[in-house]
Amino acid sequence: MNLSRYIRSLRPTPCNCGSGLDRRELVDARGIFCSFVCDKCERRKRAEFRPDIFTDSNYWADEPIDSE
Repeated sequence: MNLSRYIRSLRPTPCNCGSGLDRRELVDARGIFCSFVCDKCERRKRAEFRPDIFTDSNYWADEPIDSE
C-alpha cells in the first residue's frame, strides 16, 4: 500500500446507512466485529443481534470461537 492510500484509509468514512455521519465498528463483548454503525443507525443494527452478545463475554455460541 502506498503512503497516500494509507493516509486516506485513516480518514473517517461515512456510514452506509446514508446519514452522512462517520462510521465506527460495532463489536460484541468478546471484541468480535459485528457491523459498521453510526449514532443514527446503531440501535437498528444492534437489534439484528442477540442482546446478550454485547454485555456477556461468556455468551452461548453454537460454534467454537478461537482467540486470534
